[in-house]
Amino acid sequence: MAFHLCSSSSSLGHDRHYLHNSVSFLQKPTVRSFGNLFFQPNSLSLHSRISPRIALVSLKDPIPQETQKLDASNAPDSQDPGRKTKSYIWFNPRSPRASKLRQHSYDARYASLVKIAESLDSCEATEEDVSLVLRCLGDRILEQDAVIVLNNMSNPETALLAFGFLRKRLKPSREVILYNVTLKVFRKNRDFDRAEKLFDEMLETGVKPDNVTFSTIISCARVCSMPNKAVEWFEKMPEFGCRPDDVTYSTMIDAYGRAGNVDMALSLYDRARTEKWRIDPVTFSTLIRIYGMSGNFDGCLNVYEEMKALGVKPNLVIYNTLLDSMGRAKRPWQVKNIYKEMTNNGLQPNWGTYAALIRAYGRARYGEDALMCTGR
Repeated sequence: MAFHLCSSSSSLGHDRHYLHNSVSFLQKPTVRSFGNLFFQPNSLSLHSRISPRIALVSLKDPIPQETQKLDASNAPDSQDPGRKTKSYIWFNPRSPRASKLRQHSYDARYASLVKIAESLDSCEATEEDVSLVLRCLGDRILEQDAVIVLNNMSNPETALLAFGFLRKRLKPSREVILYNVTLKVFRKNRDFDRAEKLFDEMLETGVKPDNVTFSTIISCARVCSMPNKAVEWFEKMPEFGCRPDDVTYSTMIDAYGRAGNVDMALSLYDRARTEKWRIDPVTFSTLIRIYGMSGNFDGCLNVYEEMKALGVKPNLVIYNTLLDSMGRAKRPWQVKNIYKEMTNNGLQPNWGTYAALIRAYGRARYGEDALMCTGR
């Protein structure tokens, strides 16, 4: 007598007790052949009606091929032909196959592109040498690869040659991106003249500059200590339909202050407080210096407190500027408090710090304190 076994795993788990009782009274535990068996719904026993899929099997024999096909056809994925089956491939990370996959991964490709940029920085600034290095990119150069290579370069001469090589062989969707990353190379080297020449070339070729173009040139003028140039390029932006972002506006606070346009710098700072722009420590240092030079010493302290409230950590330049401003105000007690706060924050004084302390104590006729500074 054969027994009834549900092919459904769920019903098998729930009816384990019934299966055990059914097996206990089996007289012929094996069935070698099935023949052509067709079950009618009315011929099934009461217990067999619990599961919709039933076959006569033996506990010792493997599941017949017909039953396996039946189970596969009734699987959830086969019932929905439009459903995409998920396939997962697991492999040993120490196997040779894993190393090959890693070699083709994005990280490996990015590292190889960085090495190409390093090779371009160290090669001779000739078209032949630059093209020889860039040939390893192949005939079909990707725009993303070109951007990564240029963005990681630091030699302005070879960067300009690489830019020309890539621009001839590429048809980028946005050609201005290649110009922008090349401008960043000039900014790294504080080469403002090349940046202006590349901008002129951009206009001659019909490429329209964007906000990134202007912000890069403005920041280049800033690191080159050319605030007047930064103001000049900032005021050109409306002509090309570009609107400065918060970072550019914050940069211009410092540029206008260094260029001597105090009213514009303070006007932008008032707008920055209202619109909650991000302001860097260099700009805060310029604001403190502007208030100190104009004699508004309380304004210096207000900027300092606002900076700390915004979570910007004061650096040594800010402390030295503030110490000098309080020395101009002849407030030696505040000089001592600021210096103590600076050392408590883990900053070590430099020669600019001691110079500001000596001037501050000298103006206030704190001779002993001034002499202590000279002995350090």
